[in-house]
Amino acid sequence: MEKIAVIAGTPIDTQMGAEFLQKKGLETEEFPVSENPVEQTKFQAMPQETKELEMKKIINKIKECGIKKIFVYCNSLSSAVDMEKLSKEENIVIVTPMDAYKKIAVDYNSVGVFAANNQGLAGIERTIVEKNKNCNVIGIGILPVVLDVEAKKQAQDIIADNHLDLAVEFFEKNKVEAIILGCTHFPYFEKELKKCTELEIINPSETMHKILVEY
Repeated sequence: MEKIAVIAGTPIDTQMGAEFLQKKGLETEEFPVSENPVEQTKFQAMPQETKELEMKKIINKIKECGIKKIFVYCNSLSSAVDMEKLSKEENIVIVTPMDAYKKIAVDYNSVGVFAANNQGLAGIERTIVEKNKNCNVIGIGILPVVLDVEAKKQAQDIIADNHLDLAVEFFEKNKVEAIILGCTHFPYFEKELKKCTELEIINPSETMHKILVEY
């Protein structure tokens, strides 16, 4: 069976990405970039050249393992590094959440986005608007929620402690058509979040999987 390399910001979301693909019947190998969310946020703030060099080191390890496809299970990392450029330069398939947003963008005129940080949010907004200039993107970056997921707090406590129910109400009052989980940590509390709203909750992971298997 063909093995898929999973890259993400931390060991936790790398594992979550691997488990997601394993449930789809795919074999995986994990390649986290940083030790924790704070270190990953620092990495994303580094000069572009530095980030690309670090990513190329990881890609070289992946190629040495004979792996030909990469699944980047991290929104903010995908926003901070030009993965499309790296894919071409390194001659390897790289699927990211941004690929999913290009497909999602055409179906909506107004979306709310929960992101890990504002670097990730900026990338999501840029990707959506480049594909659909009429789409209004309203977003919130919440790194503390990522830390709570990594700490494996109860989903209902994460929503209550971070007032995500009020954030959902904010999105509703601004008449968004759907809410995007713009961080791969956030499906962790997707079921509980759905209890707060009638709005569609979009998990881009499913679209990413469809894109991956098409290669």
